[in-house]
Amino acid sequence: MKEHLQHQLQTLTRLYKQSDHVYRNLASRFGLSDTEFWILYTIFHTDEPLTQKELCSHWHYPVQTIHSAVGNLLKKGLIRLEVIPRTKNQKRILLTEEGKALSSNTISKVDEMERNAFLKFSEEERETYLSLFKRYLENLAGEEKRVLNWMAE
Repeated sequence: MKEHLQHQLQTLTRLYKQSDHVYRNLASRFGLSDTEFWILYTIFHTDEPLTQKELCSHWHYPVQTIHSAVGNLLKKGLIRLEVIPRTKNQKRILLTEEGKALSSNTISKVDEMERNAFLKFSEEERETYLSLFKRYLENLAGEEKRVLNWMAE
């Protein structure tokens, strides 16, 4: 039983890494880092511009990682920053025309890839997968808190 569980956990970790590899490989082919890719992906899919803080919250990246990737995207001319009126230096991240063109040509292909892969499951399988994955992450977050509390004692 214990060996079987350990095998399942190793398989789960390997599958996460395999999924990460797919996206990292795509990002690299698009000339982007992993974080730059996810920033463009997010901006491309949102109706309202986001701030760096919102990106950190959305993707669970450290502030410095997002800050560095935003700086790189600015240098590449793919995004621009716009100060939010009546704030203390908060800025929205917006795609430039070049950023829109790149996102339209790349992120839309990733969307198609994801959609086609997901549609190979039935509606019931998709709902089950999402439900179980969400529950696993909630359980994992609870265990993380328990471990961090134990370490703080």
